[in-house]
Amino acid sequence: MKQISMQVNQGNLVKSLKFSFTNQTTVLGELLQNARRADATAVQFEFAPETNILQITDDGCGISSLETLLTVAESGWDADVVAQEHPFGIGFLSALFACRHIAVVSKNGRISVNTEDVLAFKPVTVFPVTDWDGITRITMIGVEFESKLIESTLKRFAKGFPIPVFFNGESLEREHALDSGLDFIDTEVGSIHLVGLDKPDGAHYAFEVYLQGLPIYRSHLYCSTTHIVHLDSARFHARLPDRDKLIDESDVLKLIKAALRQAIESRLLQLKSTLSAQDFVQFFDMMRHWGLSALLNDVDVLPQQAVCKITSYPVCNSELYGCFTAYPKKPVTRAEVESRQVEIVDIEGDIQSDGAARFMFAWMRDSLIYYGHLDNGHWIHSMIRYLDEEEVTVDLVHETHISQFKGSWVWVDVKFCDAYRIRIGNDVVEIADHAFYQGSGNGDCIVMPKDDGSAAVLNQVSTFQSEHDDYQEATHDTDCDDFATFVIANVLKDPSHAFQRLLPSFQGCPALYGKAFEVVLDDNGEVASVTAV
Repeated sequence: MKQISMQVNQGNLVKSLKFSFTNQTTVLGELLQNARRADATAVQFEFAPETNILQITDDGCGISSLETLLTVAESGWDADVVAQEHPFGIGFLSALFACRHIAVVSKNGRISVNTEDVLAFKPVTVFPVTDWDGITRITMIGVEFESKLIESTLKRFAKGFPIPVFFNGESLEREHALDSGLDFIDTEVGSIHLVGLDKPDGAHYAFEVYLQGLPIYRSHLYCSTTHIVHLDSARFHARLPDRDKLIDESDVLKLIKAALRQAIESRLLQLKSTLSAQDFVQFFDMMRHWGLSALLNDVDVLPQQAVCKITSYPVCNSELYGCFTAYPKKPVTRAEVESRQVEIVDIEGDIQSDGAARFMFAWMRDSLIYYGHLDNGHWIHSMIRYLDEEEVTVDLVHETHISQFKGSWVWVDVKFCDAYRIRIGNDVVEIADHAFYQGSGNGDCIVMPKDDGSAAVLNQVSTFQSEHDDYQEATHDTDCDDFATFVIANVLKDPSHAFQRLLPSFQGCPALYGKAFEVVLDDNGEVASVTAV
């Protein structure tokens, strides 16, 4: 029997670490961090593309031990830095992997060595520095980066960095830094700067997160203005080795969002105390996004985004046929709703299956449809009329006949009448100029009043989409043309006029020109016989 313990093959481990860095630009972030931790007032990057030499200089406290610098998993930083930031001690490896030769000059000596020799654990000679000028210089020869990549990466890293960053003599913008002049507030997760809360349509959804001054998370990649979060580095940590992801990111994001929500709520409460009700409700989208709709529960004005008005003929698919609703032009007051000057209704039904009767009813009565998203404790809920819960009856005024339309896509029965009445509860609307579809689950029939000669109702019947959701536009247009002709033929009082409207064109057959024919139709409307006269 023998005992064994874990062993480390140092050479293979270091070689493998090269492939653990998922981003080749990690080295730039590590060099920035080293300068900051050394209390430098600035860090400068100079790159010569013609020689592929990158030099980094800073005026920090300097490197105390070059031996520690070349020791894997030994950071060399003091206890406070270790406690606050948890340095990994492998950052300098990223520099060794990124170039062919490296030279370091600092207060405790200088080295100049081929990186492959360092990675092969060959001895490195440290030369003394007796006249150190207070500048630490790292020179990387044979760097594999292009100038544009270095510049773009440094610009991204510099945005929230706490000390000035220069590239080839140019100072990079640090518009998100804690010392940038922005107004930061202290929270449980760190320092937060809020943007867009000065106006309702400001940028108030996206946020960008920094840890130890470097970007580590962005909620919306293509949003130009964001809330800014600088995490408390003593509480939150980055993933080894790139520091480009948070440890337990999903849990940390929940904490960040909670802190943002609390900060935004505090700011909105300040606005609520200074703005009029009409102006305050304009922030509804912001409140809704952050789960703060309860702030409106005691405000006697409805946000316009909470309700909509039917402004045109209702259709079964707004994306295909155009939206038929719009926000009201001005906010609605509680007094208007309570006095029934404005009726708020709720309709959840699907026009294709349930029919359009409730939508036609609301349209004719100029009702507002509740969109939702207000808090459950809001006063509006006791005043909403839920049309789906009320029985609907439709009475036809002077129904003349029923005919079946057989289109290329739509086959449907059509009831012709002078007008129709929709009754919900004790309220009735009469409509003579707009047809409506009763729904596939309510008889699958169109009611066509005399003053509507259009084919608009087909946009209630069908989306004209295939099983693959492809819109059959040509078929839709054909059915609409045929339906319009079908309607006119069915409402004309003179049968000969109706017959004429239904006839196709015979221009392609000169042999028929000038001829007369007797046409006999059977009981189903099919041609029974054609006789030349």
